[in-house]
Amino acid sequence: MSKKLLLICILALGALLLSACGQQPPEGLVKESPENAATIEAEPQENAARSMADTLYFPYADTALLRRESREITLLPNETREKALVRALLEGSREAGSRALFPEKTEVLSTQAQGGMIYITFNEALYDRYADEDPDRDGAARRRRLAMDALAATLTESGEYRGVQVLVRAEANVGKSMRLTTRFFREEPETTVPPLVRQSASLPTPSAYADALLTAWQNRSAADLAAFISAREPWSQASLNTDLANAPALLTFAVYDGTVAPDGSSAVVCADLILRDKDGNEYAADACPLPFISEGGAWKIRRSRLTAMMGESNE
Repeated sequence: MSKKLLLICILALGALLLSACGQQPPEGLVKESPENAATIEAEPQENAARSMADTLYFPYADTALLRRESREITLLPNETREKALVRALLEGSREAGSRALFPEKTEVLSTQAQGGMIYITFNEALYDRYADEDPDRDGAARRRRLAMDALAATLTESGEYRGVQVLVRAEANVGKSMRLTTRFFREEPETTVPPLVRQSASLPTPSAYADALLTAWQNRSAADLAAFISAREPWSQASLNTDLANAPALLTFAVYDGTVAPDGSSAVVCADLILRDKDGNEYAADACPLPFISEGGAWKIRRSRLTAMMGESNE
């Protein structure tokens, strides 16, 4: 082959290669890789804001019961769900007139799950007094118990944990055990508190609320009874005083588990009552139904229904 012919072949091959490099990719590949497609990153965006709908528990009025509060909670960057829940509890209830769940400067430092237990570490301000605390007032110890009941109920609501171990980081006594002590409850001698579990007596079940309502009737306390009367119809404290004055004396009672409506808006609890009328005659009223309405995370009864039940039990 002459040098001239070899040179022509090389030039032709080069032109063919350049033409191939300039071609567009197949139409199918273009469709699968759109020009404006979002970039896929290899690492998760840890700083992205997240939110979740969850249930919190707070003390209800001046009772020994809790109430439920549904809330949309925003998780901070790299924050666990459990820490976000405790932070929301520290922020307090959105119910008007609610008191702080924990002392003012209390902070949640960390959370750690181990087996079926969740460990929550607070700063030492947990042991402080509440800003509005009166140590001589009845109910101060109950307030602290309910605070821990609310914490346990909130963190075990999902069923993932069976208990909550509270730890307190005390900077002055780093060598000592961090476990919560009875100092929080103002009890002596000071001992460590075992893991917290759900307390059925304080949970907002219809039967627990029925028990508290009937106790108020039994004690003839219109002030206590007021916490369980629905706002869906008008009533006054004076009207409750009249209701109790005209009602038979409630000597003893037994409350049974209630049934809740499928949509959770109402419930009915039955109770067996032993009463005494104004003539001193004692009698039984079995299976008296107490119809409750779910209102503000608590269970309440219409005043007209309660008054009717008091009258019916006296017939």
